[in-house]
Amino acid sequence: MRARVLPGILAVALAAAGCGHRGAGEEDSTQHPVVPVGIQRIVERNVRGLVTTQGQWRVSDSLTVAAPFRAYVEGIRPRVGDHVSKGDHIGTLVTYESRAAIRGAEILIRQARGDAERQEAERALRLAERDEVRVPLVATVTGTVLRRSAEPGSEVAESAELLSVVPEGAVVFEAHVPRAEAARVELGARASIALEGGGAVETKVQRKLPQTNEADQSALFWLAPTVREPFGVLGRFGTASIETGAEHRAVLVPDSALVEDDLTGQIRLARVVPGNVAVWTTVQLGPGEEGQHELLAPALPAGTPVIVRGQRGLPDSTRVQVEP
Repeated sequence: MRARVLPGILAVALAAAGCGHRGAGEEDSTQHPVVPVGIQRIVERNVRGLVTTQGQWRVSDSLTVAAPFRAYVEGIRPRVGDHVSKGDHIGTLVTYESRAAIRGAEILIRQARGDAERQEAERALRLAERDEVRVPLVATVTGTVLRRSAEPGSEVAESAELLSVVPEGAVVFEAHVPRAEAARVELGARASIALEGGGAVETKVQRKLPQTNEADQSALFWLAPTVREPFGVLGRFGTASIETGAEHRAVLVPDSALVEDDLTGQIRLARVVPGNVAVWTTVQLGPGEEGQHELLAPALPAGTPVIVRGQRGLPDSTRVQVEP
């Protein structure tokens, strides 16, 4: 009788032990992993209000140097990109009639059949050369040659374009400022234009263009260089940072920490709280500059660590491990 009871007791004990082992395994499987992340700390410093926007270099005005009559271009000096000053001699035209008289006399010489005809033709050529009318071309403005439409030796019609000159101050950066921020931009405000490949051009707001369509999402501003215009950038795109206010203290967060919700449009960041736990926080931002944005709300103190690497898809309240 005792022999039959003992195996039953052992079986129950083994079953209980097996159940206990599975329970421990299930508890281990519910533990959340620690996610490696990279962080930066938000900073506080003096900043100036900025509107950052895209735009393109263009010409606000140009002057056409045209032929005043039908003529031949005897010479034309400036080339595209050359600088000319008002009053400079830039070329010479020969009237069509006087050049035609010379050409006619030259033809008579070639077709002369005798000495008398040749002498008469040579006399006509001397008279035509003496009476040839040359008209100088003079620059009427100071500026840079944008386009050259005629070459020496070519024939041009009356009013035909010879050169197109951009007057000084007519090279501008046309900035497309969002309408919500256009009211912050004032005439005369300083602005810096970042050039492709590095470098910047210092400018000021010269003019706000009239709004032609109420449906436009941006307002157009012309920014004029404060030094001689960079003629070689015409047609190229750039980024303008326009000053819009006095200098003030601000807390700045790195752009790499910001995540925008595709559905709601809200912007969030994940900050690391004591215990190395990531907490998602919805933020309101001010102007941005140099890869950072001003934090308007909530009021996070300078030095708060925010996740800049590894936060995409990270659940709220996840434990994290900060890596260099």
